[in-house]
Amino acid sequence: MIPLQMHLTILEDGMNIKNKTVIVTGASGLVGVPTVEKCIDEGAAKVYAVDIRLSEQLDALCKKHSEKIIFLQRDLTYLSNCESLFEDRIDIVLHVAGIKGNPSKATSQPADYLFPMLMFNTNMIKASYDANVDWFVYLSSVGVYHPSPLMREDDVWTTMPGKNDWYPGWTKRMGELTLETLKIQHGWDRWTIIRPSNIYGINDYFAEDATVIGSNIWRIFNTTSNELTCWGDGSSLRDFVFGSDVAQATVDVVKKEVSDIINFGSGQAVSIKETIEAIVDNYKHIMGKDKRIVWDTDKPNGDPVRCLSADRQIKYDILPKTTLSHGLLETMLHYKKTYVK
Repeated sequence: MIPLQMHLTILEDGMNIKNKTVIVTGASGLVGVPTVEKCIDEGAAKVYAVDIRLSEQLDALCKKHSEKIIFLQRDLTYLSNCESLFEDRIDIVLHVAGIKGNPSKATSQPADYLFPMLMFNTNMIKASYDANVDWFVYLSSVGVYHPSPLMREDDVWTTMPGKNDWYPGWTKRMGELTLETLKIQHGWDRWTIIRPSNIYGINDYFAEDATVIGSNIWRIFNTTSNELTCWGDGSSLRDFVFGSDVAQATVDVVKKEVSDIINFGSGQAVSIKETIEAIVDNYKHIMGKDKRIVWDTDKPNGDPVRCLSADRQIKYDILPKTTLSHGLLETMLHYKKTYVK
């Protein structure tokens, strides 16, 4: 923890988003939609919401704030498409675009991660640097770390990503290195790298092949059986963080001008077993139906422990506000409203 006096200096010397022009990439996604909304809440003059697709949630937000939000459909794997975003003066870029997946897809379809992310990360960083934006935020990933009980920011380059995140982990690392090269060669340090833990929430990808929360919410609503079959034995520990809280962090690091690399997670690991039990409890609360959890121990558990150190989050006072139980309830209520007929 840093001294209070220094802490207050960080807060007072930061950047005001009010009346600024902001680009949000991946604006239709799990983090993108709430990021656009929070920029509007902060008083941004204009938000360019950029994505290759327009989700229903982003479309509704654009219609609600039509005078301030402009949706731009762009394939950012082409440098010219990125450069075209800067025809007007852009003050802030929140680059939260990414490719959602799971360990199985990451190992069986690695090119689907590596090629587009290498290109759109490099392109957006270069275009933002060339445009001399006031601040740039790069949303990295917990996948850059080698699995360990506690992942600290400075430990990344002494290890390699784990086997389940090998390709996307290295791809996210390359984006981080790209920013580091601009700092070394050109002194450009007006950026923040955020490494979030396992993100879940409203507007998540819900399917059988999604990540642990997204897949199990999909299963519990889409199986007629009274049993919910889950992989492993539930002993693995994970650090989950709500998508809206990650969005708030992207705004907060700009306001505080955090020229640093910071983790963003809950600061504590919870077992998969506890997480699935919470999903089942919420399902009973929402639908009035019981489900019995069956553990398929012939399937793998995944990495035993993945939890991010919160020391640097505490230093900058950039912390999540949503508990796992509340975040799961909000996510499942939204799922029922959106997908259950």
